[in-house]
Amino acid sequence: MQPRDLASPLLAAAACAAVLAGCASAEMSSEWKDGSFGTGFGTGTGMVVVCQPGNDALRRVCEDGWARRLAAERITTLRSYSLPGFPPDAELTPERIAVAARDSGARAVVTMRLAPSGATVVRPGPQFGFGIGGGSGGYHDGFSFGGIGISFPLGGASVTHGMDSSTTLLDVARGSVVWAGSARARADDDLDAQVAALTGITLEAMKAAGVIR
Repeated sequence: MQPRDLASPLLAAAACAAVLAGCASAEMSSEWKDGSFGTGFGTGTGMVVVCQPGNDALRRVCEDGWARRLAAERITTLRSYSLPGFPPDAELTPERIAVAARDSGARAVVTMRLAPSGATVVRPGPQFGFGIGGGSGGYHDGFSFGGIGISFPLGGASVTHGMDSSTTLLDVARGSVVWAGSARARADDDLDAQVAALTGITLEAMKAAGVIR
């Protein structure tokens, strides 16, 4: 297996051109492919999608997003949250995912792990302030005063975090990972939009690598 680093702005730009919606705020940071993996997964492939954000609502948003994008590639998608007996997020391990996918008859598994990135954006609240101009006066030895400015916030500051993803594509028949990649979404108030950007850029990277066709 030959690893290769494809952390390329060119790939991100190409993916964004293809997906347009929600993709401008994310980019791939690294990618690896099993050089011995030949024909990619295509039309009719049964594929389980598993998202692990540590949040059940976001897990469903993420898996629904993958399902819509893969359906456009004519790939049959099974959302992990809808599979009977599939382990809950806290109990998911690669081994349990592989067994559950095999039991469902799927040929492949996409697993995306999501976590806050180190990048944050702080947006201060609106400020109210007033100032007093300078002047001078006299009393005994005299005195003078300069400008006085006072300000205070009308509302609290908001902090938003970026999001990182780490994704693997498992070939169930082989029992091994054939593709892996990581991506980063820029800080945004809308977590759903960040997830959409990450799934979009990741799928386009998989297509470019030939593991999904």
